[in-house]
Amino acid sequence: MATRKSTRAVSAQAKKAVKEAISETAAVKEEVKEAVKEAVEEVKAVAKKAPVKKPAARKAAEPSAAVHFQYNGRDIAAKEVLAAAMEDFKKNHPDEEIKEFELYIVAEENAAYYVVNGIPSDDYKIVL
Repeated sequence: MATRKSTRAVSAQAKKAVKEAISETAAVKEEVKEAVKEAVEEVKAVAKKAPVKKPAARKAAEPSAAVHFQYNGRDIAAKEVLAAAMEDFKKNHPDEEIKEFELYIVAEENAAYYVVNGIPSDDYKIVL
């Protein structure tokens, strides 16, 4: 009979231990719930303060473009003539600021004339 009493005593102790564990688990569960709620509130507060970065709008790539002037079997890239005319002006007028630059290609004369800042000159000529 001693074993039966011992078994009952152990069983009672085990039941008591399980009840205590369940009640402690419930208390821990409540603490964890509260901690999670606080963490969520902190994250929300930080998210409200943080600036929202919108993705940068993508600009459409500029297409490649070129202008060619063809006459008498010749092919002249307008970009090259423009660069040569600007270089000629800067070489002869190093201190003058260019605000506006216009280029005129005259095929009959095999030349290009340019006007700088609205001022034409007979000296502003490039032979093609």
